[in-house]
Amino acid sequence: MGQHHADFPGVTLREYDLITRARIRSKDAEIDARRVLNQELGVLVSHAFHSPKSMPDFTRAAGRKGRSTKADATQDVEQLRASLMGLHFKSKKGA
Repeated sequence: MGQHHADFPGVTLREYDLITRARIRSKDAEIDARRVLNQELGVLVSHAFHSPKSMPDFTRAAGRKGRSTKADATQDVEQLRASLMGLHFKSKKGA
């Protein structure tokens, strides 16, 4: 999962705290996304059970192309990097 604290030589406590908090926020966002998906699945299952003839056609939606998981991971890393750099520069302004 995460890295051990000994894997961060030369990292200040503030930077370690920022990295740790970013990881926690990432996990919280992942849990929230799973909750939303589970809720949507429950609604669809209920809809399919009670009125299956009026279910939406998912074959058309499946034809659309989405972003790949590699693109998602790359974008997430870049967003984290940008956030950490922003916090770094913000802390330098106040010092």
